[in-house]
Amino acid sequence: MNGKQMAVKQWVKSAVERAFSLNAAMPKTPPIAASQELYLIENDFVTKEDMSRLKAGQETEATLLNRPISVTDSFWFLHSLKEIFAEETYRFRSDVESPYILDCGSNIGLSVIYFKRLFPNARIVAFEPDPHICDLLKRNLMAFGYDDVVVEDKAIWCEATTLRFESSGSLSGRLTGFDATNGWDSPRVPVATVRLRDYLHEPVDFLKIDIEGPEVEVLEDSADRLTNVENLFVEYHSDPEVEQQLDRLLSLLKNAGFRVYIKEAWNNLPLSFLRKDYNPCYDLQLNVFAYRVAN
Repeated sequence: MNGKQMAVKQWVKSAVERAFSLNAAMPKTPPIAASQELYLIENDFVTKEDMSRLKAGQETEATLLNRPISVTDSFWFLHSLKEIFAEETYRFRSDVESPYILDCGSNIGLSVIYFKRLFPNARIVAFEPDPHICDLLKRNLMAFGYDDVVVEDKAIWCEATTLRFESSGSLSGRLTGFDATNGWDSPRVPVATVRLRDYLHEPVDFLKIDIEGPEVEVLEDSADRLTNVENLFVEYHSDPEVEQQLDRLLSLLKNAGFRVYIKEAWNNLPLSFLRKDYNPCYDLQLNVFAYRVAN
């Protein structure tokens, strides 16, 4: 074996060793979709009886980790359980014992519960503008004993003001006082808003934004303070009646020093080229994961 062959053999050996080393260091792979329900049951996130009830009908009460929890919609509760606890969509690492987390769009609190299980001493501010759902959020956090979470019954926006909020009664409530046009036949209530940038004056370990539409405007208003954010999750919503803003979102994340990974959040247009056959609330929903890579 000549010197060149020896070098190639050594390179292959080193590559294999690196691959096994990286694999051993990786966190446990989330369960595949087909086994998510079984995973949730076997790990006591939900009982087998609750799973059957939730799949069969519309329930407003369930159990999570053997504690009572109030829900708004059976289907979306199960969807959120799988996304948050089985897939661990919001999992991140932190070098500090008490990471600072901003949860914009907390809904009934599943994401907050996940964060507190991941980091029991985390400092969390949870924003939920829907009055009824915010009451459920507070009730659920009380059931888990998380009395140190700051709950803001306000919407995230570009200024502190009052806007109309269209309540869906579940996951899809949103502000309607900006340029969203495909209105729903849902109750509308006035809600107070806060400016996100006012919460970004200090290091933020995780910023979650799932606010059903105005995420690009909010992030653009906060652009010069995004350097204080270590990890950022944003669900991008494309209103079919408004020019798409994905390019603006990706540009501002790049300018803030993030790398991104993107996944489909929902299959809005299964046959995309037959767009005229659909009347979607959103014609594109994406989960955007923005993270930093150490030099």
